[in-house]
Amino acid sequence: MSRKSVATRLRHRLTLQEPVHTPDSGGGYVSSWNDVAQLWAEILPVSGRERLFAGKVQAQVTHRILVRYRSDISTSHRLAFESRVFNIRSVMNERECNETLEILVEEGVA
Repeated sequence: MSRKSVATRLRHRLTLQEPVHTPDSGGGYVSSWNDVAQLWAEILPVSGRERLFAGKVQAQVTHRILVRYRSDISTSHRLAFESRVFNIRSVMNERECNETLEILVEEGVA
């Protein structure tokens, strides 16, 4: 795949976020998310399903997200797009060429 063809496909602006744990007064911590970087990406739906969890129906949608290569993305991060949040399940360096990453994500599942 040429660089030009990848660049023209990356039309979604996503925010890479990392978890932040701040100590609270009770000896625990409060979790939040810190913005790390803005990324151009391609978002492709892969599958969708519903499941019953704790007596409630939950929708689970998986996507494949393509971004330019970065060495600092892991499954501890998440991606945000507009009002949507994508939890990262795997990060793959396509063809091990350090050009693009294929990120498999789930939307709407913690």
